[in-house]
Amino acid sequence: MNRILILIAMLFIVFESKALNYFTENNGSDDKVVMTVGTEKVPLQEFETILRKNNTNQNIDQQYLDEYADLFIDFKRKVLYAKENKLDTSASFKTELAGYRKQLSRPYLTDQSAEDELVEEAYERMKYEVKASHILISLDANASDEDTLKAYNTINDLRKRILNGVSFSETAKEYSNDPSAKANGGNLGYFSAFRMVYPFETRAFNTPVGQISEPFRTQFGYHILKVNDKRPNRGEVKVAHIMIEERDDATPKDKESNKEKLQQLLESLESGTSFEEMTKFSDDKGSAKNNGELPWFGTGQMVSEFEDAAFELKDIGEISKPVKTMYGWHLIKLLDKRDIPSFEDSEQKIKRNIKRDARSNRGVESLIKKIKKDYNLTDFANLKSRNNSNDFYVSRLNSLTLNTENSGSLLDPFCQIDYKKWDRSSYKTDGKTMFILDGIAYTQDDFADYLVKNKINADSANTCPTVRKRYQEWVNKSCLDYEDSQLENKYPEFRALMNEYHDGILLFNLMDEKVWSKAINDSLGLINYYNLTKEKYTWNERAETKVYTSRDEATANRVRTLINNRYNSSVLTAEEFSYLEFGKGEFYLSDDRILRLVNRYDAKRLKISNKIVSKGDSESVDNHWFKGLTENEQNLDGSIFFSDVQNLTSGGLKTYEEARGEVITNYQNFLEQKWTNELEKKYPAKINKKVLYSIIED
Repeated sequence: MNRILILIAMLFIVFESKALNYFTENNGSDDKVVMTVGTEKVPLQEFETILRKNNTNQNIDQQYLDEYADLFIDFKRKVLYAKENKLDTSASFKTELAGYRKQLSRPYLTDQSAEDELVEEAYERMKYEVKASHILISLDANASDEDTLKAYNTINDLRKRILNGVSFSETAKEYSNDPSAKANGGNLGYFSAFRMVYPFETRAFNTPVGQISEPFRTQFGYHILKVNDKRPNRGEVKVAHIMIEERDDATPKDKESNKEKLQQLLESLESGTSFEEMTKFSDDKGSAKNNGELPWFGTGQMVSEFEDAAFELKDIGEISKPVKTMYGWHLIKLLDKRDIPSFEDSEQKIKRNIKRDARSNRGVESLIKKIKKDYNLTDFANLKSRNNSNDFYVSRLNSLTLNTENSGSLLDPFCQIDYKKWDRSSYKTDGKTMFILDGIAYTQDDFADYLVKNKINADSANTCPTVRKRYQEWVNKSCLDYEDSQLENKYPEFRALMNEYHDGILLFNLMDEKVWSKAINDSLGLINYYNLTKEKYTWNERAETKVYTSRDEATANRVRTLINNRYNSSVLTAEEFSYLEFGKGEFYLSDDRILRLVNRYDAKRLKISNKIVSKGDSESVDNHWFKGLTENEQNLDGSIFFSDVQNLTSGGLKTYEEARGEVITNYQNFLEQKWTNELEKKYPAKINKKVLYSIIED
């Protein structure tokens, strides 16, 4: 079992330690003490909180409280032992706990409300399909300020030309860096949510039909787009098709041959031949194996001619007229249609898509803004650019907000570094504070250390923009790291959850060391324990059987006949006889020969296995406690089986090897009980029954 599952199971089956440290630290000394374990006093509120959390249905009476208190004490003793022996200070323990903490902290390190808004936004966009054209001026993510300005001016000039009456399509063909624009004039067709990168999708859905967007930047460069149309989402269709392949370079002879083949298909369908039967002639061999069926698809997943023809079909079973695409000719049959799912049915899929999409950063970005505000971030490296209202990068490009000129900026020393030769150990800064977060100063030296861990591209000629990008990354990471360090202080439920895992890992490691692995690895101890307790390990009466499992009842009955006539060749057909005998004179149907015979055309028609059945384990064998074949029975999967009872044995002692699994379990229980007795002496416990039973009165 996965270790984390075992850990959780231990916490919840025995009882949860969620509040152990939390309530001990947060309750006054005047709280009622329900018990003492060793020298530790357990407040009633701590005990009752854990009890109430685990007991949701059962009535609480004195007997139940007594039993639960014993379990609590047992767990408490083991945790005290682990802490006393400093098992929670080992490197392996800290690493494991840190790994769980990283997983548990994720929901706290994002703005959940922002993520919820993304889900709602995506679903709202899924209701529609936008048809847009675009023009791209490519730009590297780490482009210099000069190249960034040049690309922006270029795309802005193209927008002005189009607004003055020049054709968008012709402009795209001439100037767009999107290779497809030469053929399609920048027309991307219809698309819905998650079909384009998020910034592009957002501009497309927020730009009115017929309008040209402002220039905007994505990972590919600068774009402008024109929204040509917007319509309700057509949902999805499932179709089958027959394809006659015809590429653009087809010869006139090929085209004539395809025309004849298409006509023959149409005539066959008109004469009553089923569509499914004709799919064997399709040149799409992948779908032909499945009667021409294609997976469900929506807008933007097939070539537009095929999509439009498929969505134009109205009635299930309707077949289209011949459709020409870049792949050839198609006949399309509508199998099913469906609208977009409800929000409830779509929500989880949308969330998965968001995690794989650039918009997944929205929740983290929103949280970082809150952190900066809540902890009063003061960014000294950024003050000059903030105060410069004419700064082009702040006002128009939404680019990095740091000062772009080398005029005393705190980042200037890093822009002057030759990173090909940079030796951090010998590099000295002024040690000035670059930003302050919650009263903590983050200095140039801290940033230099960050740059060492996150290497600047030494081959890049655009060092300063890259440094600015790394600076923003460092500020944001520092904000998140600081928030992460405060989770236990800000969220009591997170602190309690970490206590769960802390004590759970301790208990798991301790039980493994003292009981589980110790028992498994103690070969001599296991044998000695077996010898002392071997009378516990006995067999019931047993039947040695062979189990014959057939795909259907007819096969089972045939196998039964073959078994009953192992020496009778007359039960075989001529084919069967020649198949099995291979020219041998002696006739005997061994199990191997029966398998070869029955499975000669289908390897899964018959399976034979050996099984030892104890009396009471199988009703059919119990009713046939003598040698021979039992009655046919049916498995849950519909297969038929019967048993051949071949030998019966009375009970007796199991050997060590036969009993090893049971011996290990019992030896583990023995070791645990022995250790528990030692802990009882080491950490004596005393229960205040009056305080304990006051829970019932509550």
